[in-house]
Parts: sequence; structure tokens; C-alpha cells
Amino acid sequence: MGDDKKEGPLERAEEPPSTGEGKSGPTRGDVRLTSLEQRILESAIRGSVPRLVGAGHSNLTIGMQDGDVPAEVDFHLHPELDPKARELPGTEKAITFRAALTQALIEHDPRGHRDIIEELQRSDLPMHTLAIQLFSPVAAHLGRLWCNDETDFIQVAVASTRLGMIVNHLSQNRSQAIRDRQKARRVLLARTRGAMHTIGVSIVASCFRDMGWDVDGGADLELDDSLYMRLSNSSYALLGISVGRVDEVDECAEAIRRVQSNRGMSKMKIAVGGPAVMKNPRAFGSIGADMVAKSALEVMHLADRMGA
Repeated sequence: MGDDKKEGPLERAEEPPSTGEGKSGPTRGDVRLTSLEQRILESAIRGSVPRLVGAGHSNLTIGMQDGDVPAEVDFHLHPELDPKARELPGTEKAITFRAALTQALIEHDPRGHRDIIEELQRSDLPMHTLAIQLFSPVAAHLGRLWCNDETDFIQVAVASTRLGMIVNHLSQNRSQAIRDRQKARRVLLARTRGAMHTIGVSIVASCFRDMGWDVDGGADLELDDSLYMRLSNSSYALLGISVGRVDEVDECAEAIRRVQSNRGMSKMKIAVGGPAVMKNPRAFGSIGADMVAKSALEVMHLADRMGA
């Protein structure tokens, strides 16, 4: 009774005692999955089917137009099915890390978290490939678990924090992959107050850094006076705003109007993205932004075009 311990989704299930009915308990070496891990495994198996079919029958996906892609394909979970995303260098290798990364994020033991950082460093994969083919789909999977009430805020927050640490650690240690800083363009990243899950901002920042951009701001910069102060004191080619909730569309529109009213910033482009844009992109289509990005892949293509 009082000594019973409720097992959390991030913990390993303990070996149950023998029932005393003539059947022995599990052997010492048995590995038992928690309910969360079982659901993740089941979802991963189901989600792998379209990717495996696509890999085995490339004629079904190569050359597809956007309108030909089956509606049930979720490119946030399987960006490799997008023809443009498949062109990223090291795509197949990055995909192989998804299961290990997911496990490292949900395990109670933090050693898995450190091990995956070392493995990804040794892989020498480009950060923008890792961002699109590994970090983004794993983050989307965590978000889906939360939205489907398959886990709670605390578990997702822990996993998201770990993922953010991995992204930031790898991004900051890839300075050798950054292009000539003297020619680098500058981007300022900010978020609305409702954008509580900031892993997307970190992923986008890593993409820009890997593509040779100087990145300022980030998850700690909100749409307030500090944002306008930075815009007044420095020159940026792009302002990226992550929007957390759809009901923040008016706040975002007002910020864009205020920025665009400053003639000194007339050449700067503005892009909006984030969870709210992913959920309802149409709500943000007429607020004055130069681009409404539904994924990190779209942001990357924008940065590539601007950097050309």
C-alpha cells in the first residue's frame, strides 16, 4: 500500500515479484518497456511503413508533384518523403539516429543523452540535415504524444529540454562548418509570449548557423521593447518570429506593422513560423509577413535563397 511506487513513463518498469501460483517471475535479464515506450515503438513501426515503402519503391515518390502526395503522409514526422528534403546530404544516415535519439530523450538515465551527443558529433553530418531529418521529426513526435494525451507536460518538457541542449551543443561546436563571417547575413529570431516550447527556435537557429548566417536573439527574445531596440541598433536581413498560439495572430500582425513602419528596416524580410502557423497557416497569410513557414525545411529554403 504505502510502499507502492507508481511508475512514471520515463522510468523502467521494475521486475514484478513471483505470483506464487507455480509460475516463476521474469528472468533477471528481461527488459520490460514502459507504456510510453511501447506506444513510441508502436508509433515508430506504423510510421516507418510509408518510408520503407517509399525507399523500396522509389518510383512511387520520386518526381511526385505536391498534389500527388497522399494526404495521410505527415512531412513533419517523415520529411524524407519530401523530394526537396531527400536532397539533403546524409539524409539516410540521419534517419538512422531517430530511434536512438528518442530513447535518449525519454530515458531516466542521463547517460544516453550524453552518448547520443558524442555519436552525432562523430557522424559529422551537416547541422541543417540533422535539423530537418532528425531533430524536427523527433520533436514533432513528442508533440503528437502530448496532443494525443499519451504523455503529460512534464515528460514532454524534460524531453524537449534535453533535445534543446543537444541541438545547441552541436550547433555551437560546428563553427568549422560556418562560412566566412565577413560575408554572412544576419537573422534576428524572436517568439511570442505563448511560444512556450522553444525547441523549434533552436532548430531553426542551428539551420541558419550551419548555412553561414549570424544568428541573434532566439528563444529568450519576445515581441517587446527589447526586440525593437535590437532592430534599431543593428542591421538584419531577416526577422524570424515563432508564434505559439493562433490567438496571438493580432499581436504578431501589430509587431510586423510596427517594424515595417520604420523606413530603415524596409529591406529586411520577415518570416513567421512556429506551432500556431503549423496548426493554422491561413490565419497568418495576410498579416504582412514576407513568408509563412510551416516547417524548418521551408525556413531553410528561404535562407538558402536569400544567401544566394
